[in-house]
Amino acid sequence: MASRLALVFLLGVLFATPLFAIKSFDFFYLVLMWPGAYCAQSKCCLPTTGLPAEDFFLRGLWTYNGTDSTNMKPVTKCIKNSPFYINQLSNMSEELNSYWSNIRCPSTSPKSSWKSTWKTWGVCSGMNETDYFQFALELRAEADLLSFLSKKGIYPDYNLYNLTDIQSAIAEGIGVTPDIRCSKGPFGKFQLYEVYICVNKVGKFVECPGFQGFTCSSSILFHPFHDWMFNKTSTSAIDSNHIKMPISWSDLHD
Repeated sequence: MASRLALVFLLGVLFATPLFAIKSFDFFYLVLMWPGAYCAQSKCCLPTTGLPAEDFFLRGLWTYNGTDSTNMKPVTKCIKNSPFYINQLSNMSEELNSYWSNIRCPSTSPKSSWKSTWKTWGVCSGMNETDYFQFALELRAEADLLSFLSKKGIYPDYNLYNLTDIQSAIAEGIGVTPDIRCSKGPFGKFQLYEVYICVNKVGKFVECPGFQGFTCSSSILFHPFHDWMFNKTSTSAIDSNHIKMPISWSDLHD
């Protein structure tokens, strides 16, 4: 996997526009969001593209500069008026709809989110559009968070889990310590919302130069994510038989 990711990035660099050199960056933030937390704190709707995976979503692959927590800064919008061609993502549209979905209300397609991501962050990556999104999808697959957590008995089941146990379970899986962002869930409890993982330019998970300083409690809720959480005014019918379950998670519950 690591060699494939490195090749994707290096090929992107070879064909990058010269304007990329105007802004450099030190590392990527792979940001993964737990949709159950989003639906617990906000109204969520079924995307027009259908049911997403019951798994962590890609929120973004962000370009960042910095050597420690005091000087980390985003690197954005390196190329003005850069085009976005949705047809370049046709070969990965099913995977994008599953794992880079938009569950905000009202129901809509995630295409606008992909466009915004590309024009804000992707143009700073040194890759072409296709390689950037494929790079992000492969990183998400390698950071199989639900599998890592379930191996340590941590499931999205309304229970409270130690924050350090969650970090340790993920760190054991990817080899580096993630940053955890919490949000307020039911009964005023902090809940697992997002996971931030640092990645170098050739696709290797690395220790972050610092942490963002997110506020969490020592024990946090891991909220479920199920079809009934979608707002019932969504224009699409929901068939719970077609919710996509991660194979590793399903096997552990057989």
